[in-house]
Amino acid sequence: MILRDKSAITEVFILISLLKGRRKLKEIAEYVGITVQGVSEYMKTLESQGYIKDGEVTLKGFEFITLAIEEIGDFLEDARKIIMHAKTIEAIAGEDIKKGNSVGLFMERGYIHAYKRKSSSMGIAINSAKKGEDIGVINLRGVLDIRYGEIIIYPLPAEEDGGSRAVDLSKVRKILNEHKNFKIGVCGVVAYVVINKIKKADFEYSSANSAIDAYYRGISTILFVSHEMLPHTLKLLSEKGVKYRIEKI
Repeated sequence: MILRDKSAITEVFILISLLKGRRKLKEIAEYVGITVQGVSEYMKTLESQGYIKDGEVTLKGFEFITLAIEEIGDFLEDARKIIMHAKTIEAIAGEDIKKGNSVGLFMERGYIHAYKRKSSSMGIAINSAKKGEDIGVINLRGVLDIRYGEIIIYPLPAEEDGGSRAVDLSKVRKILNEHKNFKIGVCGVVAYVVINKIKKADFEYSSANSAIDAYYRGISTILFVSHEMLPHTLKLLSEKGVKYRIEKI
């Protein structure tokens, strides 16, 4: 387990530091919280493992970060659920509910709904609400059954490789048809141009952040990402601890 492996955690921090643009050993040392000599030794190890090359994070390094973030993300998800139990939860009344009613919580269409029936997470309504109104729920017991969404990333060619002109639109249409229940997001100019030829994207601005929010609400997203936006997008998703996978068109 990476949380119990201090060396592995330090390696992840160093790789993330490189992704943030820190190149000097002193800068990395200050970010990670170890000595400059320690950073130097870790850099040698990371290079021998194939995680970095010429000071840049390699594809293998990205994969290592992703696996580590997934493991840490599972831990954080459990912690997040525990924290949720200690505070008032906002929900949508799925039916007319009176103050003091015992209610069960359900995730529907990306929002928490409260009903007067049993669920894996039960609580007490702090106010009365008619169907469709907001309601507060306290004294939560159990764990809300949330099936997190998916995030699928499709990197697109750089301009020097043809940009949008190098993309087979028939394959993109096939992807969209096979994932009709997914939200569609675009990151970058090439991605916008490609998808705009077929349909209007659901997420056009801050698309990676929108995909993260949707993920935690049980909604899946496909992100079409321009070549120049790929490092930034992967870094953001990794920092937020969400699971994603990269596919080719």
